[in-house]
Amino acid sequence: MESDAIPFTAGTARPRIAVPPGAVDCHHHVYDPAFPVTAGAKTHAEATLADHARLLARLGVERHVLVQPSTYGFDNALHLRALAEAEPRARMVAVVAPDTPVAELRAMAAQGVVGARANIISAVLLAPADVAPLARLLAEVGWHLQVFMTADTIASLGTVLRAAPCDVVFDHFAQLPLRDWARHPAWGVVMDLLQAGRGWVKLSSPYSLDQDDPLAVRDLARALVAAAPERLVWGTNWPHPNATRMPDDAALLDALAEWAPDEVTRRAILVDNPARLYRFSP
Repeated sequence: MESDAIPFTAGTARPRIAVPPGAVDCHHHVYDPAFPVTAGAKTHAEATLADHARLLARLGVERHVLVQPSTYGFDNALHLRALAEAEPRARMVAVVAPDTPVAELRAMAAQGVVGARANIISAVLLAPADVAPLARLLAEVGWHLQVFMTADTIASLGTVLRAAPCDVVFDHFAQLPLRDWARHPAWGVVMDLLQAGRGWVKLSSPYSLDQDDPLAVRDLARALVAAAPERLVWGTNWPHPNATRMPDDAALLDALAEWAPDEVTRRAILVDNPARLYRFSP
């Protein structure tokens, strides 16, 4: 008999909140030790698509977005394989170099890839100077640019991000500070893009802002919800590669009830917004 325990998540209970049909986990990874790790990147124990599917079933979430981690560099093969297995209820965000041939991107787009990620925090593959040319490349195929940057880097790249010819998706609460966030220059960059209808923020990985208290993000989350609820999406970040203690994904989902008490707003964050961003059919 299969255990109720799922790898890389604490607890076994279902969320307390009602999860609407069509909800999307907008950020997760898979890992397979059979695939080579790029030089300088962190390794991770095996985390399978099947185990993530069990997590989605526990959460009552129907759709998901695979995000290529820096672990595998520019080799998207593992996540493309998982995407093929999960279609049509999945989409993918790849990792590509700014000089990748457009034909290669179009081939991935035909498989369900809708964007590319620039992880500047790890600095393994891409640097701040790559952001502008990468955005221009992605615009050619209608993809969005997903960025994982510190708030200081967002501020320093404000001109580049505001001028990006494609949508910009900020990972993990845009790594904004938990206090006095509106005074940080990154807040203005994020707000300008959200209010212009060209930016998005992922409500994911709250523990990346406070490992001791993942729910300390509450006030920042509420501020984002108040400012632009139509530009927010939610994700698990399973299998939580940057967590120092394993979170309960149901508790992280339940936190949405505090961040967005209105059920219509929660539906927008879980269903309607990701359907537009990731091009899911109704």
